[in-house]
Formats: sequence, structure tokens, C-alpha cells
Amino acid sequence: MNVNREIAGRFVGLLAGIGILASGWAQAPDPAVPAPMIERNEAQKVSDHVYVILDKNRSFVPNIGIIVGDRATLVIDTGLGLPNGEIVLEEAKKLSTNDELYIVSTHYHSEHDLGAGAFPATATMIRSRDQQQDLDEFRLSHAERFSSMSATMAGLLVGADYRQADVYFEDEYSLDLGGVTVQMYAVGPAHTRGDTVFLVEQDGVLFAGDVAMRRYPRLASPTSGVRVWLEALQAIASLPVELVVPSHGPMGDASVIEKNAEFFSLLQSRSAELKARGRSEDEVAELLTTELAPSFSDWASEGIERISPAARVAFAETR
Repeated sequence: MNVNREIAGRFVGLLAGIGILASGWAQAPDPAVPAPMIERNEAQKVSDHVYVILDKNRSFVPNIGIIVGDRATLVIDTGLGLPNGEIVLEEAKKLSTNDELYIVSTHYHSEHDLGAGAFPATATMIRSRDQQQDLDEFRLSHAERFSSMSATMAGLLVGADYRQADVYFEDEYSLDLGGVTVQMYAVGPAHTRGDTVFLVEQDGVLFAGDVAMRRYPRLASPTSGVRVWLEALQAIASLPVELVVPSHGPMGDASVIEKNAEFFSLLQSRSAELKARGRSEDEVAELLTTELAPSFSDWASEGIERISPAARVAFAETR
């Protein structure tokens, strides 16, 4: 799934215009806010094999997944920097006595991937080729933006680097942990080129990354687009899912995927209609922000400002 160069170039300009490329997020964290640390002793057992450490809606903290099989354990996302990675490793050890340990990330962003260096060298890192392409292209630029936000953030990222993968896969990969199998799917580009989701087959639990969350999506990469994100959602909609664990925010059922698909479908169809009527890009962005917000009022309200740049991308994709 690729967007053409014209749309990608225009998208980069849109990001720069709203300050995303410069800052990574809309605002720097308040220095008075505690460091974005993974919670200790907060792992919830959500199914027979799956534990989740929720982010409690804190910025720069991901939901962590720990899947425990009879023979091996898989950790999904490792937190921001080595101190967080150490906490995640400690929590995994509390839940499992397995010597065989695997690590994956939903995408390359710092709070999801840069704790992996705290894990022992014997742990196996698995990445999709698309995720590796993101790493090759952007390296530590995302971490550098985070480090520039505050001394606290910079301190967490001291010594952090992306871990070299031991196993690469193209479209999908199956990992048998003993009594439970995790299917990995490269579904990007959506939030990033290397978006990866993880289905715990026997439990019906899907770790959906930033692809499907109960909040407004952020098109965070030059490869992002409304069309390709909708394709990613359509791909995961066919999976047998009972529980969705997103990268951030509360868990939900399969309706989380459906609601995200509805959002992108409306963006796509309404931008095409309004453009055909001669409305300008600015008008479309303003109108869709007004129209869509009431339909997604159960999503975090602080993300409403993300509708406008997403509408502009949809406008750019419409011929």
C-alpha cells in the first residue's frame, strides 16, 4: 500500500504547517507533570494468556502487552527509554518463568520501541520489513524531538537506541509460545509505514497499535493517508477479535475497528462530495471538523484538532 509522491509531499507540508514535524505532538509536556513511566504492579489479566498494563490515558505512555505461553513469553511495546524497558521486563518476569522471551513493537515511535534495549541479549526481537524501513529512514529523529521537550524526557532517552531485529517478516508471521499462538500482521501504512498488529489467536485479543483506538487518529508519517488507513482497517476487520487493545487509551471490542473505519469512510466520502461542489480545502477541513465531532463524541475530546489535517489529506487524495 503506497501513496503517490504528490500526495506524500503535500502531506509533509501539512504536517509542517501544523507543527507536527517540529514537535512530534501538539504541545510539550508541562514540566510539573510526572515522568511518563509504566506503572508497576498494574498488569491486568484480560484473557487466559494475555496481560495488559494500561496507560491510564497518560501522554507518552503506551498500553503494554505481555502474552504468556507454556514455553515462551512475548512483550508488545516496551515504553519510552531504558528505565521504562526495565520496568516492563520486571513485570514480564513476575508473570512468567519462561526463559524464552520475544519482543515486538506496534510501530517505531519512541514510547513504543525504545525500551527494548533494557531486555537481555537472549531476547528475540521481531520486526516487519516495513517497520525496519521506518527505522532506516527516520532513525532517532523521533526520539530527538521528544528529548527536546523537557529535561525529564531527555533523561529517559539517554542511551536509548533501536534494537536490531533477530527475525524479519514481510506481511505476516506466526509465533507459537506454547499453547498459544500470536499472529503478526504488517498492515501499514496508516499511522506509520510499519504499523504492526498482533492477534492472540486462542484468546481473540488484538493489539491494534495506533491503527484502531478510541480516539481521533493522527496521520503521523509522510506515508500516511486516508485511503491506506482505511485499507488497514478493512484488513483487520476480518480477524476474529473479541477484545481490542489499542496503543493508547481504553480497551474495547471489535466495534473499535468499525468506528475507526466509519471515521475514515466519512472523511473520504464527504471530502469528495464537498470538493465536487467546489468547496476549498480550508472549507472542507472546517466543515468536516464540525460535522464529524458529534458522531465521535465518545473519543477523547482533546484530539478533535486532528480532524482538520486528516480532512486536508482526504481532500488531497480526491481527484
